Parts: sequence; structure tokens; C-alpha cells
Amino acid sequence: MVRVRIIDGREFQVKFEGCDVRVKDVLKKLKLSSEEYVVVKSGNVVTEEDGVSDGDELILYPVVSGG
Repeated sequence: MVRVRIIDGREFQVKFEGCDVRVKDVLKKLKLSSEEYVVVKSGNVVTEEDGVSDGDELILYPVVSGG
């Protein structure tokens, strides 16, 4: 199970069958876009192609832009 925390206060537990699960799979299951969030795992920014394992925690920071 992968724990997902979004900085706005939402938290999710995502369960997957099998292996070779990537960040993009977690985001897809939650109907979130990698273009809308910066994903951090173990204190490091990760890409949607990085793998996740049972017990991992992902922290999602919303992307903010403006001028």
C-alpha cells in the first residue's frame, strides 16, 4: 500500500496488485495529473516514471504559477 499526502490536507492509501508500480500509476488511480503536482518520495523530487514500493509515502505539492 502506498500512502499519498497532498499538501492541501487530503490523504489517500492506494493498494496495487503485482509489482513494477510507478508514480504515474498512483496518480492515474487517484485521477491526478503529474503536470499539476510535484511529487516527493523520501525527501527527493521524483518523476512519473520512478517506481514505488509497498510502504512508500508520496507527498504531492501543487504546482503554482503566476505573474
